Amino acid sequence: MVALVVAALVAAGCGSATGSATGAGGSAASHPTLGVAQAALPALPPPDPIVWSPCPTGAALQCGTVSVPIDYRHPLGGSIPLAVTRAPALDAPAAQGTLVFNPGGPGESGNQILPVLLGNLPATVRQHFDIVSFDPRGTGASDPLRCGTDPAAATSALPVPSAAGQPLPGTAVFTAMAEGCRRPAASDAPFIDTVNTARDMDRIRQGLGLATISFYGLSYGTELGAVYADLFPRRVQSMVLDGAVDVNASLVQQATEEAPAAERSLDHLLATCASEPGCPLGPDPQSYFRSLVSSLGHHPLPAPAGSPYLVTVGDLDTATLLTLSVPGSTEGFYAALVAAHHGNGAPLRALALFFDTDIDGAPLVDALWAITCNDAAQHPDPATAGGLARSLARRYPLIGAYSVTYTMGGCVSWPSPRQPVSDLHPVGTPPILLIGNTGDPNTPLVNTEHLALIFPKASMVTWRGWGHTWLLSGASDTCVQQVVATYLTVGGRPHPGTVCG
Repeated sequence: MVALVVAALVAAGCGSATGSATGAGGSAASHPTLGVAQAALPALPPPDPIVWSPCPTGAALQCGTVSVPIDYRHPLGGSIPLAVTRAPALDAPAAQGTLVFNPGGPGESGNQILPVLLGNLPATVRQHFDIVSFDPRGTGASDPLRCGTDPAAATSALPVPSAAGQPLPGTAVFTAMAEGCRRPAASDAPFIDTVNTARDMDRIRQGLGLATISFYGLSYGTELGAVYADLFPRRVQSMVLDGAVDVNASLVQQATEEAPAAERSLDHLLATCASEPGCPLGPDPQSYFRSLVSSLGHHPLPAPAGSPYLVTVGDLDTATLLTLSVPGSTEGFYAALVAAHHGNGAPLRALALFFDTDIDGAPLVDALWAITCNDAAQHPDPATAGGLARSLARRYPLIGAYSVTYTMGGCVSWPSPRQPVSDLHPVGTPPILLIGNTGDPNTPLVNTEHLALIFPKASMVTWRGWGHTWLLSGASDTCVQQVVATYLTVGGRPHPGTVCG
């Protein structure tokens, strides 16, 4: 679920009903199904209506802000201005409403990504809906969290301890991050979590003047959507959850589910290269990859200019999962592997950094882990995480162990959360549409199946394809396009067991 939409740039080379808005707390107080204390929150007046003005970036986008309290339990203790962006419906006279969009991450700027992904939405949806995105608290232009963690320190962290009983190798990096996020300059860190972001989203709804919203969430955005539906079921008009996070699973369960999916995707990628004439990795790409893993394990490559961190197997695994997530980015990946094989690790590091930096180059790592760890009820200790990595490495030797660093690395030293997400069972929502990929390397299909079970009236469509989420990796598939467009525009639901691709 870690920040992946930037990978779309690598590959590319570079409705709701309207009505009077109501208070944010009413529907949550009577629906205590989250694993958090749901005592009635102090009543808040609705925010001011969003005032739209042209965005500095152009592209016919409109920008505005919505003020939200740092702590909903003590709303007078300070506020955050959330940056919000709107792409008006292309056919304004026939507009049906507003679709709020979250690209996942967590930690990515929804505003920076919006113009990148607008063209991936079904044409009918783009014609008839205003698309609204936002920078969640602690990200982008919404009071970004900065604890001082160097993204290269995270990407270069080794995935597997060298001996039994040793901690996850990235523990020192992530401990320093947790300590940095305790400093006064990062005082908002405990409040950067999905429960608060869902409440923020309802403030956006009110600022838009809407009684209900439609929502499209990718990857981590499916967790945000599920939490919003749990807190505010009567505020949901429609909801598409694409590439689901297994929200009720522990971090250990999530890592264990992701490891075989990533391994299978890498097997497929290397086999595909082998079947093509002129594969840059030679006639046996898997042996080429294993050789590079061994070489980097024994002799990390020199740090690229300006970085103190050697290029390691951690960088290789990070760059690999990025590539598996958006298969169209393979050309640059193969070139980076060849360069590393010849002693130049800079291209590999550059790819790895796409994982932990935003479109504008801002670091994502602190906000990413603040959200992930503040949402997790249980944080495995460093030795437990290290033991799990060694176990998964034995079962899935190409890349399976990296799922531990990927899903829980930053949490091994993170303090206990204030309001973790657990035991979600939304009640009273309208039918929800879920999309899952058979070849998703980081939110595997089983996650979508599990998420569908917690919604009483969910519909699910399966896309047979490789890569992370349908919208990032298979948006040209007209079958899923039709399902999504029909659902959002007229409420039509796919037949049970619908498979596309």
